[in-house]
Amino acid sequence: MLRPPRLPSLCVHVLLVGLVVGLVASPAFAGRLIGEVVDENGEPLEGVRVTATSDGFTSFHEVDTTNKRGGFMFNFQRAQYIYKLLFEKPGYQSFTQEIQPKQRENVHETFPMEKAAAQLQEARGDLAADVIGSSNEAVTAFNAGLSAQRDGDAEAARGHFEAALAADPSLAPAHIGLAQVASDLDDYETAAASAARALELQPSDREALRVRYEALRALGQDAEADAVSAELEAAEGSAEMARRVYNEGGEAFQAGDRDTARAKFEEAASLDPTLYDAQHAVASLRLAQGDVEPAIEAAKQALTLKPDAVPTLRILYDAYEAQGNLEELTSIAPRLAKVDPEFGAAKLLEQGTELFNAGQTDTALLLLEQALAIESELAKAHYMLGVLKVSTDAEAAKSHFTTFLALAPDDADAATAKEMLSYLQ
Repeated sequence: MLRPPRLPSLCVHVLLVGLVVGLVASPAFAGRLIGEVVDENGEPLEGVRVTATSDGFTSFHEVDTTNKRGGFMFNFQRAQYIYKLLFEKPGYQSFTQEIQPKQRENVHETFPMEKAAAQLQEARGDLAADVIGSSNEAVTAFNAGLSAQRDGDAEAARGHFEAALAADPSLAPAHIGLAQVASDLDDYETAAASAARALELQPSDREALRVRYEALRALGQDAEADAVSAELEAAEGSAEMARRVYNEGGEAFQAGDRDTARAKFEEAASLDPTLYDAQHAVASLRLAQGDVEPAIEAAKQALTLKPDAVPTLRILYDAYEAQGNLEELTSIAPRLAKVDPEFGAAKLLEQGTELFNAGQTDTALLLLEQALAIESELAKAHYMLGVLKVSTDAEAAKSHFTTFLALAPDDADAATAKEMLSYLQ
């Protein structure tokens, strides 16, 4: 079906998959496509315009033109989305192809392109099926709107789509295109109305539902937006809807609206409980806002999806620390130390010392021994274990004090260690 592609606004926003406040840092790219376009004889095609967009990641819009070797390249910022590639070159039949990049990997793929004559009849058939009954004037204006939209000229695209609809008010793709560019121009009233008209002509159209949902949210018409959200979820599935809502949360966070961001992340996590990024984002923002218990619950849920995720383990550790829950803190500390080199033995020593001073000697002993298992020459850990074992295991205490003095003879506690050794002889 002929469908105007979803293009970003003229002011491009970079979404944060990984946010500050403990969210996972976004890598330079989630996946990379290294492509080659060839003709029907397998020869490289220079000058092919390749446009990459994604219905799920609407702020992504990249354009590249093939070189003399027919090559082009895209870096994708989200590996969980399906991207659409539009190939265009005068004299050749334009086509689209979907691709889902692999996480942190290069994908090499060749794309054959046929001359326009080879598919002219098929293209005419597709066009007729979509705009059956439309005048040549409407079709020409609609195609001009698509071209302007692809070039990022939302104002020009709007004029062309309006001209198409003046010639044929029943041209649903033109209503959708007008809704898209109106949304890009922040004219949400027009976007919502145009999407509604498109839905009258093509009920349950995913793109029309999506644009109307976003426009209603922007207008603050939450009750109507919720109703459209339910239709959209039914049309595209809860997982895809969750990723879309998660991106809305990223946009809100970037704009500094933490409350809206958190609500969006929570909605995404509810739509798809297996979306780790959403669960982690909820935990991070909840903790940053001082909501410790909800932060712990969200972090636990995220860790059921990625048990060794360092950023989430750190959030859980910080939440337990803020809560003063020593039992859970000592449970998570060794788990974090195993997977986070920055946490490591020094943090376990610090925590063990705090527990010792708080009278939690058994737990302190456990953490200090785990610290030495990671870093055997951690002098202060030997000293603390010597102190802890003086009354229960004299030989072990002597060994720890002796090692401590060998590693840190000038330490402030060296004199005490010598006294203890003298006592234990």
